[in-house]
Amino acid sequence: MARVPARHSSWHSTLLAGAAASCGLLGMAAARGDPLLVRNESMLTLPYGLPGVLPARLSARGDGSAALVMNWANTLTIDDTDGQDLHLDGETQEFRGVLDYGIAPKFAVHGELAWRHLSGGSLDGFISDWHSAFGLPYGERHDVPPNQLRISYTENGKQLLYIDQAGSGLADIPVSLGYQIFSSDRSALATWFTVKAPVGTAKDLTGSEATDLAITVAGTTQLAERWQLFGQADLTRLGRGKIMPEIQEDYVWSALGGLTWNPWRGLDLTVQINANSKIFRASSTHVGGNAVVLGFGGDYRTANGWRFDLGFDEDLQNKASPDIVINLAARHGF
Repeated sequence: MARVPARHSSWHSTLLAGAAASCGLLGMAAARGDPLLVRNESMLTLPYGLPGVLPARLSARGDGSAALVMNWANTLTIDDTDGQDLHLDGETQEFRGVLDYGIAPKFAVHGELAWRHLSGGSLDGFISDWHSAFGLPYGERHDVPPNQLRISYTENGKQLLYIDQAGSGLADIPVSLGYQIFSSDRSALATWFTVKAPVGTAKDLTGSEATDLAITVAGTTQLAERWQLFGQADLTRLGRGKIMPEIQEDYVWSALGGLTWNPWRGLDLTVQINANSKIFRASSTHVGGNAVVLGFGGDYRTANGWRFDLGFDEDLQNKASPDIVINLAARHGF
């Protein structure tokens, strides 16, 4: 059995980085309680229909909002245990357009359109320098060439997945219908039904090549003038895709929860946790496994209705999600 060097587990360093970046923003109203527009950005999770962030407070009929989101994720996971050999090394850059629109009293639609690029990336040197500057362990990063792409999984001598060629394209498209269960000045609760249409391809992980269905409950409440709590829970029924169908699960749960603080004018600071159950049945490795992700960041809201987000994610459940995710977003209501 191969011995894998311990990878860094320094989520507190990411908190410091997120705090520094967020405090660099310049600062109108109390905290809005909107989550950062990011989920588990693992290369093996993105192709599936786990819902992204869905609003707890629906737009009024004829009103809506739009957002452009960029998530940049870097992953290095090497795990060789009990005949199961996992190697994930690469990056994803995803640009996602998000649209919410009220179609009737208490009803709204939500749609997303994403372009995803899979490659060896360019962040490995930055991450190594970061570790060096803060005296953090390098883990497997000294054992592999920088900026390479290799995604492979072998089980009992049978190779179930191997990708070493960069690719990009339009990702699978989720469309959601929402119903406002409850809404007041301080709190809101909504439920959503999502269908993910198979537009992408399994060979470059832009899609699973199957239709997924999900149901979601999303809520938010104001704890005090400057504090807002939010949460979301999802259950997803996975269609039989073409990414290791032999070990794919049928159902996956996911959830997020977080807190937003408004320290000054239009500046909000947010901390959130995203989690999901495993997508693949593999008890001895972290392939598509149970994930817990810490997110921290901030947003600045302008007087004319724009909101600009900056956030960072890091895995709390070791090796089950990317080492780091950079999240940028711009949003505006209409």
